Amino acid sequence: MRTRLELNSTGRASFTGVCILAVQLVGRTRRSNQMNELSLSENDFRSFRDLIAERSGIYFEPEKQELLKDNLLQRMADCGLSNFAEYFNLLLSPACTKEFDHLLNLITIPETHFFRDRAQFRALERFVIPEIVKKKSYPGASLRIWSAGCSTGEEPYTIAMILAAGTVDRPIQILATDVSQDALKAAREGIYTARSVRDVPQDYLNRFFIRKGNHYLLDESIKQMVEFRYFNLVTEPYPLIEMSGWDIIFCRNVTIYFQAEATRKVIHNFYRSLREGGYLFAGYSESLRYISDEFDTLQQEGAFFYRKGVPKKEVRKKDRKIRGRRRTTTRRSRKQGPKAVAGTKSDEIAQICARAKELLERGKPQEAGEILSPYLRESSAPESILLLQAEIALNQGELEKAVQLCERIVEREPLSVAGHYLLGVIYLTWEDDARAMEEFKKVLYLQPEHALARFNLGDLYSQVGQFDEARLEYANVVRLLKKMPESLDERFAGGFSPAVLIDTCLSRIRALENKG
Repeated sequence: MRTRLELNSTGRASFTGVCILAVQLVGRTRRSNQMNELSLSENDFRSFRDLIAERSGIYFEPEKQELLKDNLLQRMADCGLSNFAEYFNLLLSPACTKEFDHLLNLITIPETHFFRDRAQFRALERFVIPEIVKKKSYPGASLRIWSAGCSTGEEPYTIAMILAAGTVDRPIQILATDVSQDALKAAREGIYTARSVRDVPQDYLNRFFIRKGNHYLLDESIKQMVEFRYFNLVTEPYPLIEMSGWDIIFCRNVTIYFQAEATRKVIHNFYRSLREGGYLFAGYSESLRYISDEFDTLQQEGAFFYRKGVPKKEVRKKDRKIRGRRRTTTRRSRKQGPKAVAGTKSDEIAQICARAKELLERGKPQEAGEILSPYLRESSAPESILLLQAEIALNQGELEKAVQLCERIVEREPLSVAGHYLLGVIYLTWEDDARAMEEFKKVLYLQPEHALARFNLGDLYSQVGQFDEARLEYANVVRLLKKMPESLDERFAGGFSPAVLIDTCLSRIRALENKG
C-alpha cells in the first residue's frame, strides 16, 4: 500500500497528510516487530519442512530453521496472516496452490551464471554432441536436451549458444524446466547483469548479447531455441509421453537440496527419460556414486558425467550365472593357495605403507622411498604405494615425478579421490591454479564432504575475485568439520586441527564480507 501526501496551496505537504503517514509507518513497524518476535517451534518447523520436501524435494536441515522462518514471515506478511498455524493451513488448502508457488519462489534462490563449470560444457561440445550426432544417422533425427532446474536460464542458453556456434545439421529441441515461476519469467526475458555473463567467452558475448547500460540482452535467436516450462522434479511418475526420449539431461546443483531418497527417485526418473546411451550432467558436488548404479561414469575434458547403461543389478545377475557354470566344471581342481598368497601380499603392502608413513613423518623421505621403490616397478603397483611415493616426491620438490605418479593412479582409477586430491595439491604447489581448481572440483564431485578440497577451492576462488564462491566454500568447511571433525586428514592439513581450520575459515569469511 502506498501513502500519498496531499499538498496545500503553497505546495507543501499538509500537516494532516504527514500525521497519517507517521501513524501508518508506526503501525507497520509495530506489526513487523511483532511478526519478528514470533517463535517457530520445533514441531512447526518440522511440519513446514516436511510439506516443502514432499511437494518440491527441497529439504531444510535443522541449522536452516531461522532461514525458513524468515521466508515464512515474509509470505505471512504479504498474506496478512499473524501466526504460523494460519499460514500452514493456507498452504494445505487446495485453492491456494499459487501461494505455495510464491513460497517456492522465495526459498529457491538462483545462484548461477553462463558457462558455469566450463569443463562440462567443453565435454558437451567436444565429446557428447559429436557422439550423439554420429549415432543418429537417419534423416531428420533431432537432438533433444533437457535442462532440469534451469533457474533463470543461464544453463540452457549456454547450451543453445554452443549449438548455434557449432555445425549440428539437425533439428534441435532444448527444454528448460524449474519450480520457480519467477525464475522462469526472468529466463524468458533474457536480460542479465555483468555478473551473470562474467565467464562468457568474448566472441560469444559480442555475437549473442547486446549491452544496454548495466545489463546484457540476449539475442532473440538464442531465446527462441529454448522452451521454458514449469515442472516439479519430485512429481511421481514422470509423464513419459512428454518427458522421455532425451539425448542429454542437465541437472546441476539441484538435488543438493534433496534428501537421499528423493534424489534416488529423481535420478531413476532421469534414467527412464533418457534414450539408450543418453548422457546426464550433474553438479560437481552431486556424485551418483552412492545414489545409482544405472549409469556409467565418464571423464572427458576434465569433467565427470554419466551415460545411461545396463543397470548393474542385471549385469551382476548375468555374472553370477556365468560364475556358477564355471564353478560346476572346475570345483574339483580349485585350490586354496592363490587366495592365501593374495592375502599375504595384501598384508605385506599394508606393512610396507605403514613403515613408509612412519619414516615420512620422522622426516626421512629418502628412506621411505627406498622401501617403496621395488613395488613401483610393477605395472600394477597398488594405489597406496603410488600415493605415498607421490607424497615423497612432493616433499622433495620433485613435482614432475609426483604428477606422473598421480596420473598413473587416475588413469587406472578415474574415481580415485586421493589421487585427484594429491594431484590438486601438487598443482597448487606448482602455482598452476587452473589445474589445481579442476582437480579439487573433481574431488568434490566424487566426495562432496571432502573439507580440505573445499578449503583449497575457497582460497583459489578468493585469489581470482570470486568472493561469493569463496565464502560458500569456507562456510561448507565449517559445516562439515563441525558435523564430522574426524573426516579431516591432518597429514594433508598443514598442521591444522579441525578447530583451527574452522576458526581460519570463519576469519576469512569475515574478511570477505565487504568484498564482491
